[in-house]
Amino acid sequence: KRFLNELTAAEGLERYLGAKFPGAKRFSLEGGDALIPMLKEMVRHAGNSGTREVVLGMAHRGRLNVLINVLGKKPQDLFDEFAGKHKEHLGTGDVKYHMGFSSDIETEGGLVHLALAFNPSHLEIVSPVVMGSVRARLDRLDEPSSNKVLPITIHGDAALTGQGVVQ
Repeated sequence: KRFLNELTAAEGLERYLGAKFPGAKRFSLEGGDALIPMLKEMVRHAGNSGTREVVLGMAHRGRLNVLINVLGKKPQDLFDEFAGKHKEHLGTGDVKYHMGFSSDIETEGGLVHLALAFNPSHLEIVSPVVMGSVRARLDRLDEPSSNKVLPITIHGDAALTGQGVVQ
């Protein structure tokens, strides 16, 4: 039942964004909706296994859905971004589907901090960014072989290093 609710939330967000902002780029997760319950289950399992931080890296496809349905960003904040109501303290010059975000999620095993890395325009670069962030977090913990920080990188059908010209 939980997975069905999570899938329904993912689909509902995509339908709402498509209807409310029909001309806006949103890089929908449609067809890949199972990503939401999968990520949520990974976070739950990680939290129950002693992980305290999860660092996510992904391209723009489905990113807005992950922000809302996994990281818990307030939907109204996203809708305000679509409507052009930017918060001044966040800076300017980047698009909503490149922005990073972090939050704390309660699991049965305790609190887990989630961090979604900012998305570089060169999509293949997000993996080393995530790995560097995870390494820095582990160094800060002084437990280099620890399971306390989990990296998750999600690759869609876009650029891979060494792939050459893709058309």
